[in-house]
Amino acid sequence: MNTPNSTPIMAHLVPRGHCVRKPDSEQPETVFIKAERQGTEYIHHYLIQVTPRLAEGLAMVYVDPEDMLIDCGNPPKFNYSDGETRNDPAIGDIFENPKGTYLKVIEDPKSQKMFAFIDTTSGEVKRRQERNVKIVYASWQIR
Repeated sequence: MNTPNSTPIMAHLVPRGHCVRKPDSEQPETVFIKAERQGTEYIHHYLIQVTPRLAEGLAMVYVDPEDMLIDCGNPPKFNYSDGETRNDPAIGDIFENPKGTYLKVIEDPKSQKMFAFIDTTSGEVKRRQERNVKIVYASWQIR
């Protein structure tokens, strides 16, 4: 994943859905998707580590709006394996339903919600997207 401009900027300035890196990371190859959820009074910012994928599964981690991130300049492009026709996506799976294509992740551990769904085209955090699942991609990578 190329990083056209490696100058760190505040998290709230990075467009929702973009790939980002942490400027102080000991593993510079680590890539995250920046996701956002609209709260009642302000926007909540999250990171989901997608490269390398963690064995314990994909999870949303809150990021302070003023934390510094390196914007990779674009949203991730996904390479999917052959999809499966089933209606039970696991954590880390990408799936399609009539409303769009979503990545299922573990919700913020401090939250009472168990799962969140990241719209793969916009980076918006949504809830309750597991209805009417058409196809599940258990194996995928970003390019």
